[in-house]
Amino acid sequence: MPDYREVYEHHADRYDALVSHEDHEGNLPRALFELVGPGPFDVVETGAGTGRLTRLIAPRARSLHAFDGAAAMIAVAQQSLPQVRWGVALHDALPVPDASADLALEGWAFGHALGWNPEGWREDLRRWVTELERIVRPGGTLVLFETMGTGVETPFAGGHSLEPFHAFVTAELGFSHRALRTDYAFETVESAAQALGFFFGERLVTRVRHHQWTQVPECTGLYWRTRG
Repeated sequence: MPDYREVYEHHADRYDALVSHEDHEGNLPRALFELVGPGPFDVVETGAGTGRLTRLIAPRARSLHAFDGAAAMIAVAQQSLPQVRWGVALHDALPVPDASADLALEGWAFGHALGWNPEGWREDLRRWVTELERIVRPGGTLVLFETMGTGVETPFAGGHSLEPFHAFVTAELGFSHRALRTDYAFETVESAAQALGFFFGERLVTRVRHHQWTQVPECTGLYWRTRG
């Protein structure tokens, strides 16, 4: 598999081009706004990357702070969303005041803990969720997005490394959840193979070419918890 830290630190432009093809039917924003309402919101986002979620929430935000651990990702995001208050920060050290947000977002970042810290990922998740709770006002919402599988039509089909993440955040951290289809769409099979192979590796490239996919199935988990 690719080295994701290498991607985030040195290939942010290619990553941004890849995720621009995801969720071509717009299922993700529909589900998000069905959950949290129309806004406006004071929002804090961690693991913002190049602004995949930030672009969706920005039109409904009263204020919006977005952070990522990789400066290269933030540099790309700033080009298209200069109105957002961007910063480089770790998930457990977000430079915003207590109880300053209605909505705290995380997207496709917390799940890396399982690969990057196999022995301590549960403690990482507890600490990161505690930080999100710190910045959310009572009655506000914490929202996490994580993959449930790329190249599969049902969540975790054939097994997936984030099944323990799903079990932990639902059973131990008290998040509700639903599964979404957020399929990628490309003009050609070869453009799909090239774009996805860069991030997901040769195994997915083989599947794309075998099935002749221009629309590549993707399952995403939406997890949420309200602060009491």
